[in-house]
Parts: sequence; structure tokens; C-alpha cells
Amino acid sequence: MNATASQPQPLTAADVMTAAEVAELLRMPTSTVEHLARMGTVPSRKIGRRRLFLRQSIEALLFSNSENA
Repeated sequence: MNATASQPQPLTAADVMTAAEVAELLRMPTSTVEHLARMGTVPSRKIGRRRLFLRQSIEALLFSNSENA
């Protein structure tokens, strides 16, 4: 087994999104994205006072919802 195969790739700045960037992608107000994140509907991580989103998680959310539509 390759030890590097189980380790995640390092994150880049393009992998981490702000609520404003997620709002632009989803075409909704930033306040709505922040509310959905607080409710747990949109996956995010609160670090200090900032709430950050992983692009991969947001894209996965979109793809999973489009299959159920």
C-alpha cells in the first residue's frame, strides 16, 4: 500500500471559498449562504470569526441535489 495514496492533497487558495464566493456560484444572497451554513445545509467550517467552504464540498452538494431533482 502506498502511504501517499491515503493522504489528502494539500489545499490551495482555489479550493477554499468565502460565503460571498459561494453565493456568487449559487446565485443567491450571501446572507442566505451564511444562514444555510449555520443550519448545516451547506457544508462549511468556522475558523475564528470566518466561515469557509471547500469548493469540492459545494460542488458535491450541487451534483447530489441535481440527481434528486
